Amino acid sequence: MESLFGEKAAFETPKPEELLNRIIHIATNAGEIVLDSFAGSGTTGAVAHKMGRRWIMVELGEHCHTHIVPRLQKVIDGQDPGGVTQATGWQGGGGFRYYELAPTLLATDRWGNLVINPEYDAAMLAAAMCKLEGFTYAPSEVLWWQQGHSSERDFIYVTTQTLSAEQLASLNDEVGADPNNPRSLLVCCGAYRGVTAAQAAERWPHLTIKKIPKMVKDRCEWGHDDYSLNVANLPMAQEKAEALPPQDDLFGGDTA
Repeated sequence: MESLFGEKAAFETPKPEELLNRIIHIATNAGEIVLDSFAGSGTTGAVAHKMGRRWIMVELGEHCHTHIVPRLQKVIDGQDPGGVTQATGWQGGGGFRYYELAPTLLATDRWGNLVINPEYDAAMLAAAMCKLEGFTYAPSEVLWWQQGHSSERDFIYVTTQTLSAEQLASLNDEVGADPNNPRSLLVCCGAYRGVTAAQAAERWPHLTIKKIPKMVKDRCEWGHDDYSLNVANLPMAQEKAEALPPQDDLFGGDTA
């Protein structure tokens, strides 16, 4: 660590890369995934990367920004000459993605009811709902109700307001204004009044209306014996490395 950062390392007893090399060699094969839920100084990811493994690391401390990310970047750039670099023949390459765990979307108010976490502003909530419902968050600069899309004709609108029947009718008319370009809109709102769910579906064919936070709660998994992360379908890294945003969970090992 000191050789990498030119200063006294923040970790008094970092794990030797040789030890991790031995463990990873015994327990995994090239291309498999190595998980370290307490990343510390990032040794597991550094060694796994040099050994041709994919890896996932999780860390809460600020050293994620100050030590782990710079360390892994040096590994990728071929600027980490220490540890098992020579033994593995590592010369650099690959990449990683860096994610930050957002605050919980739902919170409990003083009466015990589930509500949207007050830490979320309108943009954060819209982005979260897009992620939850499988939409790409991309607010339109022209149409206020287009906050994201799942296709060229399917859009999403998110608001914590209670919408009236008149507002929904107007929204339906605007979404379906062009008969030659039929569009649909998922409306995620705090509530709506004046109609039942069945009436809304019949009256406004261009809209699908869901209430939050109920729709968020319905997406939660309850009573499972196994909450294992399915990592089989993680998105693959793009061929050209992109600038890394400041985030907290690290997924790496894909070759560039």
